[in-house]
Amino acid sequence: MSDMNMISESMKEGIVPNTPSSDALVFFGATGDLAHKKIFPALQALAKRGNLDIPVIGVAKAGWTLDQLRARAGQRRTVRRF
Repeated sequence: MSDMNMISESMKEGIVPNTPSSDALVFFGATGDLAHKKIFPALQALAKRGNLDIPVIGVAKAGWTLDQLRARAGQRRTVRRF
């Protein structure tokens, strides 16, 4: 099997050989409505199942305090200042 065919087959299976894993998941709009309704619940579900093994960094333009962001995220122990 040629290298191109092997890569093509691997991509169909969701596996790309010799690809490093992500160092972090960065999402923009951490204080927005989409984050509140969809992203934070999805991240919490991944964490609860043990499938979230990378740091998550939320970026926002709004001037919220860390406590406000924690309350919005809904899970106080997951939000830390870096």
